[in-house]
Amino acid sequence: MKYKKSSLSIWSSMRVGGAVLAAAALLAVPSPGLATAAGPVLPPSGGVVYVTNARSGNVSSLAIGPRAVLTPIGKPVSTGGDFPRGIALTPNGATAYVVNSDSDELSVFRVGARGALQPDPQIFKTGDEPWGATVSPNGRTLYVTNTGDATISAFDIGLNGTPGNRRDFRTTSNFPKQTVLSPDGRFLYLSYADGDATTDSPPQVVTRFAVRFDGSLGPAQDVAKVGPADYAIAISPDGAFVYVASSVTLNVWGFRRGTDGSLTPVPGSPFPAPTGPVGLKVTPDGQHLYVASNDPDIDSPPGGLLGFTILADGSLRPTADSPAPTPDHALVDAVAITPDGRNVFAAIRDTSQVVAFEIGTGGALKEAPGSPFPTGGERPLSQSIAVRPVPGPFTPR
Repeated sequence: MKYKKSSLSIWSSMRVGGAVLAAAALLAVPSPGLATAAGPVLPPSGGVVYVTNARSGNVSSLAIGPRAVLTPIGKPVSTGGDFPRGIALTPNGATAYVVNSDSDELSVFRVGARGALQPDPQIFKTGDEPWGATVSPNGRTLYVTNTGDATISAFDIGLNGTPGNRRDFRTTSNFPKQTVLSPDGRFLYLSYADGDATTDSPPQVVTRFAVRFDGSLGPAQDVAKVGPADYAIAISPDGAFVYVASSVTLNVWGFRRGTDGSLTPVPGSPFPAPTGPVGLKVTPDGQHLYVASNDPDIDSPPGGLLGFTILADGSLRPTADSPAPTPDHALVDAVAITPDGRNVFAAIRDTSQVVAFEIGTGGALKEAPGSPFPTGGERPLSQSIAVRPVPGPFTPR
């Protein structure tokens, strides 16, 4: 296995299921413009968690059972590339896309009848050192950040989920890492992270792109300043707020989003995240933000899952039990939340495991029985975890 530029930042490169089966009829009806060749297919009772394993070059499929217990669905499948990182799925969960940083490739997987990724993915070329992947809300475009050549690749997605025409767009800064799209698909936001950044490094920017009708990107515009080394960016489900994590200043920056895509700091921003935030995710009801923490140089403790309540003005208040520690304070690189907002999962880098929690009243976390669960692969890193989408109505609690 070769390790190239990705070794810059090794530390940061760091329901209960009956309801889902009852929604099977909904999954059988494809939405216009979404990938349909392999399904939609029925997941096991509680859905599926996918984890990319960088060192072993494969992807794990784990079924979600009652109380957030995870069970492997077969063995991890090879990506056919080197050093997989980011993963994204089409909105109907029929196709998964994984980027391979060290071979500059995109692996395209079909999802099988039990939710496992099928072997022998299709392979497509990307830009230099791809890092993250995001699918548009309408399922028609895949965006890949290429941290080595400072570009975003936009792939057209066909009706069968296969990427087609690829267009590359320059970013305003080096080392693009993660993108998020507004719920209406009109704007794409981008964060950046240099693995060599320190507290003496200059502030970083957040870049906004207007998304054209065909999925291509308009001119890049920097719309906010944040701390250096921003490996993670997240947006609330209603599109009202955008959050960015700086792993150097140990803060989460919060912004209110305007109708024109502009960003304005929320009251109190930035908010302390003292254990090295490198992953962010907002619950489907927009009430809580969970932050993967990962800083090997901090001893108080170095690992865990930070929880915040999102107030009406977008400001953040730590939940009563934050941080919820991982076993032996293991370092967490990425976080994902189930579509029903009941469970949260975090990928543990050094032990190649997934820690699982149920989300309770006030956002408090209760660790699942038997957690953490092995991925079966080695070394999940930044943007390495995703939960399979389950189309259907969401009822806020």
